[in-house]
Amino acid sequence: MRERSLLYLFLALNGLLAGAFAIYLFLSTHRQPKILAGSLPVTTNKVGKTTNSAPKPAVVATAPAPAPTNSSPAPVVAAAPTPSAKTFGWQDVESPDYLKYVANLRLVGCPDDKIQQIIIADINQLIDQKRLKEAVTHDMPWWKVEPNQYSLVNVMQEKGRALEEERRALIEKLLGSDVAENEKSESLLWNVQLTGPVLGALAAKTHNTVQEICQRSVERHQAYQWSRFNEGQPINQVEMAKLREQTRSDLRQVLSPQEVEEFTLRYSHNAHQLRMELAGMDPTPDEFRKIFRAIDAADHQMQLEYGSVEAMSPKQRERHERQRDAAIKDSMPQQRYQAYLMTKDQLYRQAQMTAMQYGAPSKAVMPIYQMNKANEARRQQILTNATLSAQQKNEELNRVNMDQLRALQQIVNEANAAR
Repeated sequence: MRERSLLYLFLALNGLLAGAFAIYLFLSTHRQPKILAGSLPVTTNKVGKTTNSAPKPAVVATAPAPAPTNSSPAPVVAAAPTPSAKTFGWQDVESPDYLKYVANLRLVGCPDDKIQQIIIADINQLIDQKRLKEAVTHDMPWWKVEPNQYSLVNVMQEKGRALEEERRALIEKLLGSDVAENEKSESLLWNVQLTGPVLGALAAKTHNTVQEICQRSVERHQAYQWSRFNEGQPINQVEMAKLREQTRSDLRQVLSPQEVEEFTLRYSHNAHQLRMELAGMDPTPDEFRKIFRAIDAADHQMQLEYGSVEAMSPKQRERHERQRDAAIKDSMPQQRYQAYLMTKDQLYRQAQMTAMQYGAPSKAVMPIYQMNKANEARRQQILTNATLSAQQKNEELNRVNMDQLRALQQIVNEANAAR
C-alpha cells in the first residue's frame, strides 16, 4: 500500500514538471528580443580596411510585441548624425605676429630647418615689398630733362642699407644670431638708379646683375674713347652705337622685354636725345613713352649703320627724318604734334640749351624762345638799316644784347620761383 502511494506521488510530480516545461517553451517562443536595423558595427584596421571576422549584432531588448492588428507596423527612425569636429588648417598656424607664428610652427611639430626656411622666406618677401615701395616713392622724372636727376642714387643706397639692417634684426630676433649671420643677403649695388614699379621690383640678384652690366658698359665706352684720344683719332659713332648694342644685348639676357624697354626708356642714349628734343613741349610720361616706342628701333638701327644722321646722304637723311616724323605724328594728337614741330626751330633749340645752362625748368624754354625771336628780328633790322654807320650798328647791337641778358635773367628767376 505504501509503495503504491509513492508511485502515485512520483507520477504527479512528473506531470507537474511536464506542464511547467510546456509553459516555458510557450513563453520562450513569443518573447524573443528585436534586432534594430543599422545596429551592426563594422570594425576596421589602421589603414581603414574591413576585417574578415564576422560582426556581432547589437541586441536591444524591447517590450513584448503586441498582438497583431490590421494596421501597418511603426517605422524605425534613424538617429540624427553628430556634427564633425572643426578642421585644423594653416590659418590656425600663420599669424601676423612673427613670434606667435614661430611658436605655432613649433607647436605643430614643424622641424627647425623648415621653420627657418618658412620664416626667412616670409621676411625676404616683406623686405622686397618695402624696397619696391621706396623705389616707387623715389622714382625720377625719366621723361624730363632735369638737373641732378641722378642724385637720388645715394638716397636709394641708404634706403637699401636700412632695409638690410631691418632684415637681419628680424632674423636674429626670431631665429637667433647664428642664423642671422649665415643668412646674409646680397648687398645691392647702385651704379644706376633702378627705380619705378618695374625696375624697382627686380630680385636682388637680377638687380645686381644689371648694375654690373651697366658698369661694364661704362668701362667699355671709356676704354674706347681713351684709345681713340691716345691715337689722335676722332670718335667713330658707328663703333659707339655697337657698344650701346652690346649693352642692350647683355640686358636682354637677364631682363624681360618689358624690363628692357623700361631700362632703355630711362637710361639709353636715344632716351637722352629724345628728352633733349622734346624738352620744349614738356611731354607727359605717356607721350614720351609712345614717341620712344615709335622711333627707338629705327634710330638705333640707323646709328648702327651710319652713326648719326650727319653721315647719311641728303636723300637718306630726308627719308629717315620723314619716316621718323610720321611715326611721331601717329603717336600723338595733332595739337601736340604741332608743339613738337616747334622744337625743330633752331632758335627754339638755342632756348633749350640756354634754359639748361641756367638750370631753369622746361617751362622757361618757350618764353626764352619768344624773346630770342624778338631780339633776332631787332638785330636783322639793325644790320639791314642803311642809314646807320658801322659804329652805330655796333652800339645798337650791344644794346640789344644787354636787353636780352636782362630779360633772360628775369625769365629764369620767375620760372625758378614758380617751381
